[in-house]
Amino acid sequence: ESGRVILTPVTEIVTIDAPSIAEGVRHLKSFVDKELEFGHCRVFILGKELLQNGPPGSMSWFARRRDIQLVSYFAVGDPDALSVLKVQPQSERYPGNALFLTFGKEGTESPYITTTYLFDMVRRHFEMGLDPVLPVIRPKEKTYEVDRVLLMDKKKSRLILTPEETQLYNMTANKATKSEMKMSRGADRVVLTVNYVRSKIDVGQGDIPLVTMKVKIRGLLEESPPDLLEKDWHGLERELGKHFSGQVEELLYKIRDAGVDPYGFGLHYLASYFGGKKDYERWVEAYSKVRFKVVTEVKITGAGVVR
Repeated sequence: ESGRVILTPVTEIVTIDAPSIAEGVRHLKSFVDKELEFGHCRVFILGKELLQNGPPGSMSWFARRRDIQLVSYFAVGDPDALSVLKVQPQSERYPGNALFLTFGKEGTESPYITTTYLFDMVRRHFEMGLDPVLPVIRPKEKTYEVDRVLLMDKKKSRLILTPEETQLYNMTANKATKSEMKMSRGADRVVLTVNYVRSKIDVGQGDIPLVTMKVKIRGLLEESPPDLLEKDWHGLERELGKHFSGQVEELLYKIRDAGVDPYGFGLHYLASYFGGKKDYERWVEAYSKVRFKVVTEVKITGAGVVR
């Protein structure tokens, strides 16, 4: 169209090698003609390799800087942070806009996306009985894929969940609605759109604690064989609950075997005792043998709009 002007975001990427972030930032100032203003910086991306080799020892640098917002987003770049920065999505109105909308939930709400803030990252890094969780950003041509999470212990990364496991984690840990429950029923497929989810965790005492998770889910049956609800409404609810419980239990054992605790089971355990160092050491020793029991109550509120 004549007279139409299309403006594309203009970015400049400057890199530097330094033994620490503080030293690198000081040196980087000599590469640009303007002051670096971290008060406007809302997204920090850590390289996947950095977290594999050891803890980000400079994590305290982010928290100590008075000009860095504690509500800034933290994420992991796969295969590295630089490849993520080089992506310029066509939908961006200004540099970084796509990531702001992704993690801030102003642009999209997805059960596959986990948002981690700086204050929560630092708290999980130092808190006994709770470990860090970071979303993984993978560049794909001119856009991003953000549908996985990376789980860390206090030292380094331990496990990356698949998209399906990420959705289960977000539903049970972050009460993520607008998610879905899927189940095969013979040759047919049943899909429940979840608009309400709540979970409650109870950690028992003893040498080998039993962790009980109670989940309540409500939603609309968005896809199913004809006349399925008329045949056995409550039976389908029980079947969906049993299927979901099995999936979550499998995920919990996988997370336990990786030696990480993103749910904060350790905090629940320490709340039953004095919460001292000896209690925490006893929990760390017992965690590898912890047993899980998930009880899910599913309520189907309707079959959606049927025409």
